[in-house]
Amino acid sequence: MATQYPDEIPTNHFELAEQMIYSTFDKIIKIATERRDQLLVHLFDIKQDYLRKENTRKEKVAELEKLIQQLMETNIQQNEVVKFQEEQMRQTRAEIQKHEKETPVPFYSFNTEGLDSLIEHLEKLGSIQEIAVPYRNKTEPIRKIGGKGSNHGELNFPHEVALDGDKIYIADAKNTRIQIFSTEGKFIYEFGKKQLIFPYGIALHNEWVFISNWMSSTIFKFSKTNYKLIKSVKEGVSLPVGLTTDTNGEVLVADSDYNIIAVFSSDLKYIREIGKDKLKDPSDVKINNNKIFVADNNEINNIHIFSKSGDLLKSFIKLENRGEYIFLCFDLYNNIIISDNYGNSINIFTKDGQLLHKIICRDPTGIVVNNYFDIICASSYDDVINIY
Repeated sequence: MATQYPDEIPTNHFELAEQMIYSTFDKIIKIATERRDQLLVHLFDIKQDYLRKENTRKEKVAELEKLIQQLMETNIQQNEVVKFQEEQMRQTRAEIQKHEKETPVPFYSFNTEGLDSLIEHLEKLGSIQEIAVPYRNKTEPIRKIGGKGSNHGELNFPHEVALDGDKIYIADAKNTRIQIFSTEGKFIYEFGKKQLIFPYGIALHNEWVFISNWMSSTIFKFSKTNYKLIKSVKEGVSLPVGLTTDTNGEVLVADSDYNIIAVFSSDLKYIREIGKDKLKDPSDVKINNNKIFVADNNEINNIHIFSKSGDLLKSFIKLENRGEYIFLCFDLYNNIIISDNYGNSINIFTKDGQLLHKIICRDPTGIVVNNYFDIICASSYDDVINIY
């Protein structure tokens, strides 16, 4: 038989529970979480400083260890908050049971959802701030590589960049070559001068370098060992721009004329196309978490996500682009970093499309992020590679 409830229900136990949850828990959570966030920010700064300054490493290690200890203590404090919540919940339930024994009206509205949501909030609080920590102070380049010219180490209209350990590969478009620099800016090598006309995209896989040549509608494959040309193909592409490789060696090429992603095997045999009738002017393509991300210059939403089989899963992130270049890459947190040529900016989004940070950069093109969250971005305005 269903329980019958009166029209009016005493609210003493509701008020008791509400006061206990919101007045006590929130204060403790706020204090513990703010301290944790402060330590995370300081910890990241020390880590970055440690990685860059050889002469102060011993001091920084000691400070780093101290901060880690403090962070561990803060996490312990947060665990104590959760334990405190559980104890208060037990006491609240005891008060409710006592009230129910004294009145025929059962307690049917209050449950653990409020406490559970607070615990979930504690676990997630600061997650966006933590994700943004590596980028929060990035406004100006810490280093510039190149400068306009045609000599070794100089650039003219640089496009895609690729990272191979401590080496940066740059598609030096108007100089018709690929240049290799150290991350410190030292010129290492150049190749492709005889074969390339206007190299746009560049991707690395195992011992190979794949290059899209926009002017001649060609995809090239070079050896990464001796930089000799292995193969070139024209089939399946018209205006190839950005390209990338899959873990199995497949090469995906954004074609801004056919408006597709052309897929090749590692030996450059044409396999299939992706995005037919769904893309309008794709300029770059990358793979992350087994999904294909395409930057589309002329769409309302500029980033499209496709499955490996070619199904469109999602379109999101709107930029004020108007048909200019868009390049993209990912960091270790799976954040999406986009260089918006028309918007003169580098934009860091979460994987869900929430904007974390924006850096003003004149005419940015190719972009990549290393494991230390350094952003390496080409600029066709002053023909340099900016490192943030």
